[in-house]
Amino acid sequence: MKIYFFLILFTGIGYSQATGLSIYGVGEKIDNTDPTSLAMGNSSFFSGNSKHISNGSSSSIWRSALTRFTIHSGLNYLRMGKFPDQHQQNLTSFSLLFPVGNKKVIGLGLKPTYRTNKFIVTDEEFQFIGADESITGAPIATKNSYKIDGGISEMFLEYSRKLSPQFSGGITYSLLFGNQILNDELYTYDVLIDTSNQGGVLINEFVDNGDTLYATAVNGVMTDVNKYKKFSGSSISAEGRYFNKSHEMVLNVLIKGKTKVETTNQITVGNSTSTNSFENSATNVSSDFGFGYRYKISNYSGITVEIHNKSPINIPENAAIFNIMPPGEKSIHFASYYQIRNSKIGYWNNLNLRGGAYLKNLDFTDGVFRDVGATVGIGFEYLSNTQSVDFAMRVGKKESRLLIGEYEDYISFHIGITTGEKWFMKRRRK
Repeated sequence: MKIYFFLILFTGIGYSQATGLSIYGVGEKIDNTDPTSLAMGNSSFFSGNSKHISNGSSSSIWRSALTRFTIHSGLNYLRMGKFPDQHQQNLTSFSLLFPVGNKKVIGLGLKPTYRTNKFIVTDEEFQFIGADESITGAPIATKNSYKIDGGISEMFLEYSRKLSPQFSGGITYSLLFGNQILNDELYTYDVLIDTSNQGGVLINEFVDNGDTLYATAVNGVMTDVNKYKKFSGSSISAEGRYFNKSHEMVLNVLIKGKTKVETTNQITVGNSTSTNSFENSATNVSSDFGFGYRYKISNYSGITVEIHNKSPINIPENAAIFNIMPPGEKSIHFASYYQIRNSKIGYWNNLNLRGGAYLKNLDFTDGVFRDVGATVGIGFEYLSNTQSVDFAMRVGKKESRLLIGEYEDYISFHIGITTGEKWFMKRRRK
């Protein structure tokens, strides 16, 4: 397959979330869906809200005794060279947190982890098999068209508690599951070379001894290959947090287990269909590390920095899209926040302003590709800080793995809604 494609369709609804043309591994890794953290330099551990709770950080969710329900959604916009502009709207995740004791919280939820937005690509030009290599003894022209959709989602259960006046911790166990389909339509043609165009698809024309010759593709046959992949796996992470009057530090370690892949190939040639299935899994266990630091400038403002080192997901090589193994990822994130608090008793309590920037290096086996971006966001807390609405915008430029030497420009808009109730607090008072 050539590295140059013509993009026909690229659209996603539902859990589609990728910001770029991520046709490698099992798709783009979705780090975080919480707009409060996304606005903080696309980070994970900090939020800049009144409680300093980040839904992506298990060591912080104990800070509210309310039963909290959160839902996130987003809109992605992508521009790349000669391709038409692409748009995807997506519901990204939801979670439910509820207290189980003093400064103890359990949470559960569902979110995407790796995703390829639904799209179709096809080879720009015909590929040729010479007569000396063809099983028919005559030249053959081929062209592929690919349809790709799906990815891996994560169902998680987490526990968070305050351990002492200056320490807290959290642990998250996740079940990974999902389906992905790759449809490969291979069109095979006989190549007819003549001094006149006899019909069919014109491939090329050239001059030989003063005569103009036409190469046309005739007698087309389509071979349709559907590859269905079913993923299953698990991961567990532990997180610790230290905080005092001016400083806060977070350390997170995530262990990813082996990923099992069940593959079913359905091959159709003309009126004949055959099916074969097999199952395999990765052989290694891998780990991710993250560190975050927050400096509290005042009661209303602060700055943060995060560093992450993430290993590739454990999948067998034959399960990777186009046999391109997923990359490792190293990133650094900077952010700041400022809270405008309402000194009067009223409907709204806090207006949270956030901004940041990030740099990621995606480390493939054949090179490192850079992703650079900036973020900005705003959040409203109201009804005694029990409810909140948060908005985030992320603007970035990513070196393309699809078209080497080109860049993918993306913008994503995110919204999160959180509602908190005192259900379990009322029960304990009885």
